Amino acid sequence: MPIKLAILGLDTIQRDWLDAVAQLRDAGEIELVGVGHRTAALARDVADAVHAPAFDELKRLLREGSPQVILIDRPANVPLEFITLCIEQDVGLLSLGPIVNNYGEAQALAEMLEPRTHLLYTWPQFADSFAWKQCAQADEYLRPIKFASMSWLGLNHALAKTSGRTESIVRSLSVLAWDAITTLVRLMDAPTSVYASIRGTVATGDAFTDISGSASLTLRFPDDVTASVTLSDRVETHRELLVLGQTGSLRLDGNRYSFCDADGKVIEEGSSSRETGVDQALGTLRRFIEQYQSQPSPHRGWEHRLEVIASVMEAMVVSHRTGSAENPEKFRDLRR
Repeated sequence: MPIKLAILGLDTIQRDWLDAVAQLRDAGEIELVGVGHRTAALARDVADAVHAPAFDELKRLLREGSPQVILIDRPANVPLEFITLCIEQDVGLLSLGPIVNNYGEAQALAEMLEPRTHLLYTWPQFADSFAWKQCAQADEYLRPIKFASMSWLGLNHALAKTSGRTESIVRSLSVLAWDAITTLVRLMDAPTSVYASIRGTVATGDAFTDISGSASLTLRFPDDVTASVTLSDRVETHRELLVLGQTGSLRLDGNRYSFCDADGKVIEEGSSSRETGVDQALGTLRRFIEQYQSQPSPHRGWEHRLEVIASVMEAMVVSHRTGSAENPEKFRDLRR
């Protein structure tokens, strides 16, 4: 029986996701029950593109569409209460970028979710790339990790519209930052300080969503481990990670990896063919639906680490404003 899926907040430029949804519907894997957006006109535009009903009111979308999962690129008119209502009703959320706007929202949502959950998946996730999965066992040979360098690049919606690109685009730099920080937290746990400089637009208040432009981050971790992160939503999508450890190094992007010993000799390397944006979206949707429908188990779903990642995001914004390094733990302490 097809699973009921709704779309919320996507732009018509996100053709890879819209085409993936259409393919799953044509294959009988989903029933597309509705489209919502921050305005009725935007909802109709997307609904016309995928041939689905448009809803101009969020609760009507839940009540009348009765979706089991929602593909969401959270628009400005979606309050946290709607997100928590979805979780309360066991509606799964596949979020294109951070599902929360600030640390307070992350804390509230984390209280509702199990540490590992099938109800929330945030795309993109470098940990689900071919190269990361191939190197999943390599980090035990690299530890203790001494240094990491990351370059996380992507093209935002506005530039995609002018360039004609529709694959693997992101709403803003915030989407790239969330994935980059998630990757570092998986590697080295929570940082003790964040220094950030952002060239572009930064949201007001404590919001860390919809930062746009380019940024440079330096993060420190326990035992004098350091990471350098470059972010930009101004260029074509590319993610590259270099990890230096006690006994060697690991260099990888989404499709290639190279594991070297301390002398620089290649021990293992590999690559895969690049998937199209539609293929990536299809795979992500299918994995999410599979986990959502699977039987309960300790391995079902994904770790979200909402509070840790959101505190680093907030530290990034505050550091940019103050010109000083900030400890993410401070923001978690303030709200305990």
